[in-house]
Amino acid sequence: MQNKLVAPFAIILLIMPLLACGLLRPRATYKWHLVLELDPAAPNREAATVETVEVLNNRLNHLGVIGFKVEVVGAPSRGRVQVDLPTVTDRERFKNFIAARGLLQLVHVVSEASPAPVQSYKTEAEAKSTIAPAQDRKVLPYTVSPRPSADNEVRWVVVEHPPIVDGRDVRNASPLPMRGDDVYEIMFTLKPEAAKKFGAWTVANINQYLGVVLNDEVKSIAFIKGQIFDNGMINGHFTKQAAEDLAQILMSGPLPAAVKIVEEGDN
Repeated sequence: MQNKLVAPFAIILLIMPLLACGLLRPRATYKWHLVLELDPAAPNREAATVETVEVLNNRLNHLGVIGFKVEVVGAPSRGRVQVDLPTVTDRERFKNFIAARGLLQLVHVVSEASPAPVQSYKTEAEAKSTIAPAQDRKVLPYTVSPRPSADNEVRWVVVEHPPIVDGRDVRNASPLPMRGDDVYEIMFTLKPEAAKKFGAWTVANINQYLGVVLNDEVKSIAFIKGQIFDNGMINGHFTKQAAEDLAQILMSGPLPAAVKIVEEGDN
């Protein structure tokens, strides 16, 4: 009897390291799939497609999804990525999570220093007219009162480019309920090197205006009162669910280019 048990026991011992190393995996059951296409205007589309696969793997791991697959469809230059998934209860929420750009930037808003009010413009054309050809600046929309119940006014501001730090520099992010209101903000911290860079910029730019940008939209603007190192806040008046999803997206890093869902279906 003892000899008969040796072979099965040896096989188990051989399989266990393979499972641990990921060389042999239980067969996954995919119930649903999405195909995403990168913006055709994205620079270096082939490299951006490969990076998109990496970011989506990080994003789904942060969310705690078990049993998924992300891979390039066809040649990387086509800019298509397929995501195979297990059963998903809220597909619309999940699609928004997958396709979100997640591009966070901290930027210098071009304006006279505080106590002068931040310089903004009524139209995009008016803001662009202030930029000289040699200046590396961008024009972005800014919602002055971003509350669901308020009369929101969209203005335009000019910001310096490139940003001081961006979403690749985020170390951690978490939703934070606002006091006395059923809305959330997102608190984030920066990685050490980015915090050092941000601290040097803020101490050299006291009373200058800083903008928090998410997906090319300015969410908040404040002037620098003192040196800041690694903490920041996105004040966008988010719902609890939206804040939780955005925090996970920020921690997994931004997509290198905008994407759209071009196909979805059951497997």
